[in-house]
Amino acid sequence: MALLSFRPAHAQASLPAPEFVRQVAIANMFGIESATLARQKSSSSAIKEYALRLAEDHAKAASSLRRIIARRSDIALPDRPDSRRLDLLRDLGSLDGTDFDKAYTDAQRSTHRELAQLLDSYATTGDDPELKSFAAETLPLFQSLDRKARQLAP
Repeated sequence: MALLSFRPAHAQASLPAPEFVRQVAIANMFGIESATLARQKSSSSAIKEYALRLAEDHAKAASSLRRIIARRSDIALPDRPDSRRLDLLRDLGSLDGTDFDKAYTDAQRSTHRELAQLLDSYATTGDDPELKSFAAETLPLFQSLDRKARQLAP
């Protein structure tokens, strides 16, 4: 099963604003949809609790991003996850119990580490002040999800 991979944040000088928005929006969609799967398929109460918080936090971040983009005409939000995330969701959906828990926790660890790196990088080097502010404000939320994902036992 392929894990998510955003471009490494440290390797990019300044990600263009539309690409930053696309990557964050897709990560939010994946987070919400994978959390729904976890609440249905996980055999772990800790993972189900994490998934509930994850869905709420991703929905909050997605709403903030939508409010920013709604006032603009230069950037559009994607309407669905990219093919890599859709494949991962399909793979997760085919698993149950401890197999699901292991794949889900692996995906969340990778996703949130990379998303935190993306937000950190954009908050520092981004070229759009409003999105830089969003990245800086949202970063602690996803750093927390990253820490919690690493603490989950599959």
